[in-house]
Amino acid sequence: MLKIAWSPVYKYELPEGHRFPMVKYELIPEQMLYEGTANPGNFFHPDPLPEDVALLTHTKEYWDKLNQVRLSDKEVRAIGFPINEKFVYRGRHIANGTIQCARYAQQFGCAMNVAGAPTTHSPTGEKVIVVSTTKLSQPII
Repeated sequence: MLKIAWSPVYKYELPEGHRFPMVKYELIPEQMLYEGTANPGNFFHPDPLPEDVALLTHTKEYWDKLNQVRLSDKEVRAIGFPINEKFVYRGRHIANGTIQCARYAQQFGCAMNVAGAPTTHSPTGEKVIVVSTTKLSQPII
């Protein structure tokens, strides 16, 4: 069974003229349903990323600043999107959607996150690499 992480929270309102095509987060699941590639039962709303998991890839200082929407202008520019509480909430669901998909891939052989693999654009130099595979011997975090 194909499991697909998707949620309306994936869409994020950007300023007019922003270069990122946010509408794709609505169009991808709509197209998959229209084509018959997926049915409503394939989609799941990911849980938010727990803090302890986020702290495996972020410093506590950065995590606190992000959640309190207190990033510097430089840090916000590095992310590439204007941020607010909705942005942080969205990111937690997207990131955990990828982790949940990795676990579904272990179980069913395939899974996907409509938002793709989240990447870190952290100005502190932290990097997150997400590798998807169907043959995982260890839990993905």
